Order: sequence, then C-alpha cells, then structure tokens
Amino acid sequence: MLWLILILAFIATILGAFGALFLKRGGTGFTLHPIELIKNYNLIIGLGLYVVASIVFVYALKFGELSMIYPLTSLSYIWVTILSVKWLKEPLTKTKFWGIVLIILGVVLITIR
Repeated sequence: MLWLILILAFIATILGAFGALFLKRGGTGFTLHPIELIKNYNLIIGLGLYVVASIVFVYALKFGELSMIYPLTSLSYIWVTILSVKWLKEPLTKTKFWGIVLIILGVVLITIR
C-alpha cells in the first residue's frame, strides 16, 4: 500500500507541474474579459490539471501519513524546472541544479522509514 501512496503523490506532483506550465502559457494573453477567459485554453487546461492533481493528492492522503506525503509535493519544483527548461527555454543554472539535488535528497530522507 505504501508504494501506491507514493505513486499517487508522485503523479499528483507531475500533474501539478504541468498545470503550472499551462497556467504560465495561459498568462501571456490573460485578461479578465469573460469571453477571452473562455477562449484561453492554456488557462483552462492548467486549472483542470491542478484540480485533478488535488484529487489524486487527497486520495493519497486518505491512506498515508501527512508528515511523509506532504513533503513529496516539493517534487513539483523539480518537474516545473525541467518543464520550464524544455518548453519555456528557461536556463538551468547551477543554483537550480543544486536545488534539485537537495530536494531529491530531502525527499529520500523523509520517505525512509
């Protein structure tokens, strides 16, 4: 059961990261005009991915310990960095790289029983 919980939390972080990517893309043409909001598919997809990620995460929380599962949300920072480099052409600096390494180390330490 532990592996299922970890996999669900992992999936939730990936969905949330893609949600952030789509929100960023939807933000370029963002306006509060109702018709323009409806036509902003990137924004709608981003919000939808966040909702699905939240549902998956709540399901993981239902069966797991909050103190172990919640820190896994920091994996989202890794996915967002990777997606930003790949699709938004943002630079991967040394600081970001070492931040990713430290996040991975932290997640491993927290999930060890």
